Order: sequence, then structure tokens, then C-alpha cells
Amino acid sequence: MKIPKHLPENLWPAADRAAFDAAYVAGDIFDETGGLGAHLAEGTRKLIKTAYRRWLGFLRAQHGRDLELPPAARITRERVRQFIEYLSGTRPTSVAIAVDNLYFAARLISPASDWNWLRLARSRLNACARPEDRFPILVAPWRTLDLGIELMQGAMEHAGSEHKVRGIQYRDGLLVALLSVWPIRRRSIAALTITRHVELNDAGVNLLLGADDTKGKRAEEFSVPHPLVPYFRHYLEEVRPRLLGGYAHDGLWVSYRGERLSPGRIYDIVRARVFARFGKRMGLHDFRRAAATFLAISAPEIVGLTPGMLQHASPDVGERHYNQARSVQASERYAAHLAETRARLRRIAKQ
Repeated sequence: MKIPKHLPENLWPAADRAAFDAAYVAGDIFDETGGLGAHLAEGTRKLIKTAYRRWLGFLRAQHGRDLELPPAARITRERVRQFIEYLSGTRPTSVAIAVDNLYFAARLISPASDWNWLRLARSRLNACARPEDRFPILVAPWRTLDLGIELMQGAMEHAGSEHKVRGIQYRDGLLVALLSVWPIRRRSIAALTITRHVELNDAGVNLLLGADDTKGKRAEEFSVPHPLVPYFRHYLEEVRPRLLGGYAHDGLWVSYRGERLSPGRIYDIVRARVFARFGKRMGLHDFRRAAATFLAISAPEIVGLTPGMLQHASPDVGERHYNQARSVQASERYAAHLAETRARLRRIAKQ
């Protein structure tokens, strides 16, 4: 029987489960009884646990008797070195992420221990790991915006098609168009509901994100661009009710069966639509990369807007994309897109 790479949480030693439970206890804000990781967002906790499952899977496969030791006693220089070698078949960035999150797990399990050696190891791995160049698969935001509008227009014009098929195409088009002008994270786009997040008024449509809906824990408001407002209203008034069928829920995005779309399903939908048109496997996070990179290329004088656009508190992300845009390679890419950019700006000016 093939041994899974990750050890499922229900198979963890009792001491490991207890250590994580203690780390995430909310506690009392006045007597500081909460766990060290009580403040961590659910997404961060998931990343840490995923890396820890991989760590325990490695131990079970290579050093089974280690599972009899206390959790912190297993995390030694020698074992971590072997763990890194065990992961050597994966991308360097994946190895760095795994060790990075193992370091955080070690701090949660045994905050009083000296993990400086592990911190230095993960820093060296991060320095050596070179992220994959995603630029070749990025599609400029104005092109994905056009795709979204074309999908919606096509759904409205093909009245002879089955209404749910047209509804799904329209929904997908609105998703792609909205992400093109508002490239928020997967969890944020999936969290949108009718009653809490959508505000309709005479001026247009506002989308409101609460602090719990964003990674940075900051509320955000976005005004849907006027050219997209009629499409958004049509989705709310006509398309969404038909997709719901007999279901009744508050989610903005509705599946073929009438259920609420999950974050993973939204990712698959957008990726498939972009690939079908452009032949590029562009994920949701790539919309964020595209927005920052093409902004830095086309309008470097306003690159300071990038952190706000991407829900980042630090300007480092915008600076990184700005530096990429200033490279020789980016300059060549800019020349290739310049004519299309100018044409797009002319069309916007005529609206």
C-alpha cells in the first residue's frame, strides 16, 4: 500500500493534536491565556498544518519511531536536513515554503524553545529559492476585461440556448470582468453575499468587504466601474434568480445546481475561461500579478496605487513589480503591448 505524503490529521499522535489545539485556544484578552496562534487567520493556520502534515508524513515514512517522541523533540537539525533532502524532488520554492511553515509550527508547539537555527535555515532557503517567472502566462487586464464582457454579451445574444447554460456563461463573464478591474483574493471574491456585500444606489453598485473577508483584516469598498454596472444589475435581477432555482442562499455566485460557489470552484471556472480564450493557465492570483505588473509597465508614475489595489499594507509588492517592469525584458514586452494599450485607451475615452 502506498504511504501518503501527508499524514492525515486524524492519524496524528495525540500529543501533536493537543499541541495545536492549545496553540489556537482563543483564551481571555485580559489574562493572556490565549494560545500563541490564536490571532492567526484560518488560511494561515491551514498553510501551517499542511506543512506539518507533510513533516509527519516524512517521519512516518523514514523515521517511524520518531513519532513516539514529544513533537518538539523530533524537530532537530539532522531531521530537518533529511526532510529538506526528502523534498528535493519538488520545486525550491515549495521546499522553502514547507520549511518556513514548519518553523512557524515549531514556534506554536514549543514557544519557549530556541528555534533560531531553524529560522536561519528557512531564511537561507528563501534566499536561494527563485519564484517561477509567471509573466509569460499573464494576460493584460484590459484583455481579460474584454473577455468577460464578450462572454456576457454572447450569453444575452444567444437566446436560443438553454437558459442555465447562458446563465453560467454570463456568470463566468461577470467573474472574469470583475476580477480584471478588482483583483481581490480568492477568499474575498467567494465571500461576497447579496445582503452584506452588495450596495445598490442611484449612482451605481458598491461592493463592501468586511475586515473578516480580507487577509489584511481591513474593510474595503469598491465601486463597480460604470460600464459594468448594467451587466452587474442584470446578473442580480435576471441571471442569479434563474440559477438559484429552488435554492435560497445569500451567496453572490451561484453554481449550475443552484448552490453557492466555493473558492476552489471559482478558481477553476476563471482559469478555464482564460485558458480557452488565450491558452494561458492563469489562476486567480495571476490577476493580481497582471494588475500590478501592467500598471507598473503602462503607468509607472502611479505604481504607488498598487498596495491599495491588491489589499496590501506594505508598498514592497508594488516596488517589486515596478522593478520587474523596469527590466530589459519588461521593456521589450511593453513595446509589444504598446499599440494595444493605446487602442484600449482610445476606446475608453470615447465612452
